[in-house]
Amino acid sequence: MYNLTAIVNFPTRISNKSASTIDNFFMDISRLEDFLVTSFPNDLSDHDAQILLFKIPMQIHHDTTKLIRKIDKHKISDFIYILSNETWDSVFDATDVNLMFNSFLNTYLRIFYSCLPLKKTRSSKHNNNWITLGIRTSCKRKRELFSLTRNSNKSTLKQYYKAYCKILTEVIREAKKKTLNKRISKSNNKTKTTWNIINRFLKKQQSMQGTQKLIIDGTQVTNRPDIANALNTYFSSSNNYESNSDKPGNVEYDKLPTYSNLKQGKGTPAPPLVFKSFSTKEITQIIKSLKTKNSSGYDEINTKLVKISVNYICSPITHICNKTISTGIFPERLKYSIIEPLFKNGDRTTPSNYRPISLLTAFSKVIEKALYNRLIVHLNNNSLLNPQQFGFRRNLSTDNAIFNLTHEILKALNNKIMVGSIFFDLEKVFDSINHSLLIKKLLPLYGITGKSKLLVESYLVNRFQT
Repeated sequence: MYNLTAIVNFPTRISNKSASTIDNFFMDISRLEDFLVTSFPNDLSDHDAQILLFKIPMQIHHDTTKLIRKIDKHKISDFIYILSNETWDSVFDATDVNLMFNSFLNTYLRIFYSCLPLKKTRSSKHNNNWITLGIRTSCKRKRELFSLTRNSNKSTLKQYYKAYCKILTEVIREAKKKTLNKRISKSNNKTKTTWNIINRFLKKQQSMQGTQKLIIDGTQVTNRPDIANALNTYFSSSNNYESNSDKPGNVEYDKLPTYSNLKQGKGTPAPPLVFKSFSTKEITQIIKSLKTKNSSGYDEINTKLVKISVNYICSPITHICNKTISTGIFPERLKYSIIEPLFKNGDRTTPSNYRPISLLTAFSKVIEKALYNRLIVHLNNNSLLNPQQFGFRRNLSTDNAIFNLTHEILKALNNKIMVGSIFFDLEKVFDSINHSLLIKKLLPLYGITGKSKLLVESYLVNRFQT
């Protein structure tokens, strides 16, 4: 019916007593006549493998090389030595926050690029580090024994072959186990590494080639820049702050019921937040508390490298942080991040099935955490956070929320009170936040005034725009 023809005309299963063709290829030979099919004896089964060779009009060769920065102890030593001789005069002499940070980052990147240059390396398609020279030799010997056993009726040879296969299987299993245990033990995030290994064996690893195509208004988009622009447009439009109706000046928030209820329930506004200056010890502790990661923002500087060089950059970073809180200006260069679309589920061609992940710069995390430390102290000291908020707070987690819920239910049941509950999940909850209303709520009600007000507006408003 479909013009398919069997093209294997030789035995594919051979034993001492019979030879039969039980494995085959079926294809339309009228569409592709230039092909060759051959058998390949293997030691995996008594069925021979079939190799089908055919010519195609165009061959695509993928470049297997990539540029990476190889980091070793000697290069790190050179980087630290040059960094230790830097006086940072241009940072301390500057009066503008943006010029101050630009000078610091340019100097840091210059030393980083000179000590850790890009090197071209060939990427490996398979990561089989457990395959040693001895295992390769043993596998070759196994194939030789299979060929001898296949054409022989000697029972002793077959028994020897089976025993050899059993031992080799155990050796390979132990080699894999040793290699994976070594990989996990050397990892900084053992849980993540373990799940990566599990997903690799379960074939659940995501493709590293990224999104190949999207369907936009019924039109298929395959060009990489067009895909990036389409995702950027979708991520921007899904954020309420980007809509014209939510921009400052277009909405009278004082007249909104939500804001009015908050204002009435809050009563007396909180005392104004006064930022205290940072010390080099405090900034050093903040840098050391960052998670050690190899991922980086657009400047290629990861937290691992920043933590290594903390003793030589804490002074200029502290000066920049203090200048930031005294002027109320967040450095513009820290408001940019790399946005990567992370596939969640469903159809890969639908933009709504992707979630944007922001890769922030390491120095942005340092200043943000420093500002967070000042802000959270102000909120806690004035009891400005709802006691029922368990997320994003120190020493509070889902365990506390579950315990509190269970306690209230059991307490009500003991008092013979009927209990009812409603659970709901907000899709894309971060994107649904009205950032303008959030800022309006922070400033007068929570005591964010003066320089702190300028700093909050400078960071939050411009951060969501960029």
